[in-house]
Amino acid sequence: MRKALVSFVGLVVLGLLLAPINAAVTGINSSNTVIVLPTTKIVNGVPLHIGEDAISGSRLGAFLVLRGISQGTYTKTVFVPVEYHSVLIADENQTYKLNSRDMPDVGLNVSEEPVGKGIVIQVNFSRVDFNSTKKAAEFKDRSVEIVFNENTTPLDIGGNYKVVSTTVNGKDTMYFYSALNVSGVSSSLGDTLSVGAWSIKFVDINVNQEEMLVDLTYPSGLLKQKTMEKNSYYIMYVDANGNEDFEPFSTYPESRINELLESGVRNLFVFTPTGFFVGIGGTKSVIYDYQYYEKVKQYGDGDVYSGQWVWDIDPANNLYVLYLHVNESAGFKRVFAGEGSSVKLPTDWGLELRPLFTKNDKGEVTGVEGYRFVRVTSVKKTVSVVAPKIEATDDVYKFIINDTELTSLPSDKNVIIVGGWVSNKAWALLEQVYGNETINSIKDEVMKKGYVVKELNNPHNSRYKVIILAGKTHEETAIAVEEFMRGM
Repeated sequence: MRKALVSFVGLVVLGLLLAPINAAVTGINSSNTVIVLPTTKIVNGVPLHIGEDAISGSRLGAFLVLRGISQGTYTKTVFVPVEYHSVLIADENQTYKLNSRDMPDVGLNVSEEPVGKGIVIQVNFSRVDFNSTKKAAEFKDRSVEIVFNENTTPLDIGGNYKVVSTTVNGKDTMYFYSALNVSGVSSSLGDTLSVGAWSIKFVDINVNQEEMLVDLTYPSGLLKQKTMEKNSYYIMYVDANGNEDFEPFSTYPESRINELLESGVRNLFVFTPTGFFVGIGGTKSVIYDYQYYEKVKQYGDGDVYSGQWVWDIDPANNLYVLYLHVNESAGFKRVFAGEGSSVKLPTDWGLELRPLFTKNDKGEVTGVEGYRFVRVTSVKKTVSVVAPKIEATDDVYKFIINDTELTSLPSDKNVIIVGGWVSNKAWALLEQVYGNETINSIKDEVMKKGYVVKELNNPHNSRYKVIILAGKTHEETAIAVEEFMRGM
């Protein structure tokens, strides 16, 4: 019988897909319903039409499968690419500096001079030519430059940072340090402060003398006891060669700090106690400030930042230039930008420089009309998508069952009983659950009217229903099924 039911459902689903269905009714579908079909074949020697009842039940099953398919609207956040363009820039062998007048949507603080937060993006058009063989613009050495100061570096090292430039063995060099500046922190006797790979344990605190004894643990694991006094400064560092040291100062050692940073120190910890007090419960405590620097990157003149973009460092003026480098003998190949291509700046700004070409009547590239800066970025948008929303069973054998399988009413499903009490044994369960009086009144209605479409509350869960679709004959049972489907 199970194979037959699966075949019935498959055939009838195809038929129902071609027929209009009232989709206004909600609630009952194949995912939350059990259909119970009759199995008794002969009563008192009279054959029953349970095959016809099975067809009606299968039609109902297919109908409920389709009832679980509806149109749903789903929203999703997507990132849509957009482009912002500058005005067309003519090539007149000038040095052009990008500005917000020519490109209001540049998205950067571009400037004529690299001061404050200003960044200079400049093109030396005397170093840009049209290559008639390649049909492309050719960008020569240092044709494009980006000029930064210590406030506007392109390196994303997270949080606060400090840039220091100097000359090492005749080579201009810059160091990038992550920087931490903390003030007004307090610790109690026995506490430990850990900063980077350094740690200070507060072993003894003399509030009256405003001094303390600490266990200082170096990054190497070396432990030394040190005495520290209020308003004195203590420098702890690992130099560029990996040597560790500790130096005390009576005043803020600004020149020594700068000297160490310019030497490429690996890390630098500056600590100063600012006050001593007795806290709640007599706990001795200290208040202190500290600074911590840790080197995360370093570059020298001629070092590659990315691709063919190279550093030119100017320690005297605290300027840092990234320029497009071309030198075939050193491995920096020639740079061309043809139709559909561009020179991309080596940052996360999404900026690129595109040539626009002139063409003859045949559509052949004959020269360069000008150049545009283009910023390619994405914007976040919420879009709505209409798609099928499906609430349907994935197991037809749990959806359509025979009357011998229904031994109790489920608390999480609707139950639809197809067929009368003679052929469908589920009526016996109905009498147990609802009582003979209630069920006998339904039987009487069947005998008088010919069929019933009866809805009862599931006593185990009022959210679900028990629905009886029964007739005196299989024709009238089919009428009950059709009426139920029309009413949904």
